[in-house]
Amino acid sequence: MADKTLRNFASVPGPVRSGALLGPVRTGALVGVVLAGGEGKRMGPGLLKPLRRLAGRPMVAHVVGRLRPQVMDLVVVANEPAAAFRALEVAVIADPADVRRAARRDGRKLGPLAGILAGMDWALAHHPHAGWILTAPADVPFLPLDLTVRLCGHMHVPEPDVLMVRHGRRREHTIAVWSVKLAADLRRALLDEGVRRVEDFARRHDFAELAWPGSAAPFLNVNTPTEFDLASKRLASSFRDRKLSKR
Repeated sequence: MADKTLRNFASVPGPVRSGALLGPVRTGALVGVVLAGGEGKRMGPGLLKPLRRLAGRPMVAHVVGRLRPQVMDLVVVANEPAAAFRALEVAVIADPADVRRAARRDGRKLGPLAGILAGMDWALAHHPHAGWILTAPADVPFLPLDLTVRLCGHMHVPEPDVLMVRHGRRREHTIAVWSVKLAADLRRALLDEGVRRVEDFARRHDFAELAWPGSAAPFLNVNTPTEFDLASKRLASSFRDRKLSKR
C-alpha cells in the first residue's frame, strides 16, 4: 500500500505556527482512545504502569488530561478494573470479548492491536458518524497539546486509512489516526491470521506518516524506572516554572 510522508504544515492554525501554544487545540470529529492495557513488565513489580503516580497523579491521567480537550470524546482501554481508572471520569472499557477469549486460549494478551480494535468498536457504537479514532498509549505523559490539529491538517483527500506520527527515525505505532472502517479487517487479522505487530496491520492499508517538527521530547515513552524518574523530574521542573511565571 502507499507509504506517504506528509511534511507541509501550511494548514496549521496561527496559534500553533507562532510557537505560543497556550492550551490544547481541538479539531475534527476524532474519538480519542488511550491504550492502557499493556503489561509494563520493564517497570518491575508494583502498581500497573498506567497507574504509577507522576507528580501526584496516575500516569494515565496526564495522558487523558492532554488528549481529552483535543477530541470529541475519549475512552480508555484497560483490562484491569482498578478504581483508579474509574476516577478518570471517562469511559473505561476492556478488549472486545472475542479478543479476550482468544488471549485466554493463547495464554497471552494480543497486544496494542486489541486495544485499537476496542476503540474502533466503541467509537462505532457511540459515535457512528465520527469515522476516525486517534490512539495514544498511556505512558506518554507529555503528549503534544496540538497533536490533533497537526494530524487533521494532513488528512488530505483522499485520506489515508492510517496516519502515524514519526519523529526522526522513530515511528510511534500507537500514536495514530485510524479509520474505523478497518474494524472488520482488524478483527480478522487478530483472530484468524495471528497478526500482532501494529505496523504489519497498518501497511495492509493506505498508510501515511506525519513527520513531527522539532523535538521528540513530547513523545517520551515511560517504560522503565529510569524513564519514570526522568518524567518525574521534567514534571517537577515544569511545575516550578509555572509557579515562577505567576509571581
